[in-house]
Amino acid sequence: MNSEKTEQYTKGIICILIGTCCFAAKGILIKVAYRYGVTATPLLMLRMLFALPFYAGVAIWLQTQEQSTLSRVEIWQIIGLGLLSYYISSLFDFMGLQYISAGLERLILYVYPTLVLLILAFVKHKKISSTEKLSLAIAYTGMLLVFIHDIKLSNSWETTSLGSGLVLLSTISFASFIVLAGDMIPRVGSLRFTAYGMLSACVGVIAHNLIVEGTNSICQPLPVYGLAFTLGIFCTVIPSFLMNEGIRIIGSSRTAILGSFGPVVTLFLGAWVLSESLSPTQLVGAALVIGGVALTSRKK
Repeated sequence: MNSEKTEQYTKGIICILIGTCCFAAKGILIKVAYRYGVTATPLLMLRMLFALPFYAGVAIWLQTQEQSTLSRVEIWQIIGLGLLSYYISSLFDFMGLQYISAGLERLILYVYPTLVLLILAFVKHKKISSTEKLSLAIAYTGMLLVFIHDIKLSNSWETTSLGSGLVLLSTISFASFIVLAGDMIPRVGSLRFTAYGMLSACVGVIAHNLIVEGTNSICQPLPVYGLAFTLGIFCTVIPSFLMNEGIRIIGSSRTAILGSFGPVVTLFLGAWVLSESLSPTQLVGAALVIGGVALTSRKK
């Protein structure tokens, strides 16, 4: 590998590592915001309100560049995929975090590569190898361990099941987005896809909240605005561009492996900031999830 390729590869790794850390902090900030009485949809709306100007600025800048014209079908596809990923998926995620720990939420979200594998097997009839079946079993065993740990802490099967189910719906939505967007991102370009898709997600989230919650939901305690700004910039705008750039440079399989430390970061941040327990069961469960996903990614 020559020096130029090494430099590019290093750049890709740095992008993924920073982006993973930013995403890992998302659940922690959401849980802190909930302490001030804000609910899922207003917090998600404020997050997108702060992110909107940045995506709009990139979209306007892209219009000044010489690029191939998008067809009407491609435009609607980008809008639909943007709504699926950062509107529907994010909404389920924010709702789920009202009921479960940030550590369990991050582990459930992290199994999306295994869900991509299952979706491809179901939709495109892709055969699952013995190694991939083993990786699935390992990952879901780990997730079950952390799930049981959360039930013991909350003393409520119903609450933990509801929160986990909502976050699982978020993960399924995101995995579906990955499958559907896989062929489109290289065709239209990651920067254009991210900017336009995120704009549609911002509009969808803001419209949803205003219809369901009303304009009064914009009024929140001052600390919520600070947390929403941090969520919008450092846990949305920055990692969305960094991760896409990293994927472009080093590929999705290596990205999934590098991102394996994300759930561990969330577990330790949860213990430090939220005083969430950090038991041996959680650590074993996290190790199984990460190992299973890494095995899947290496196989891919």
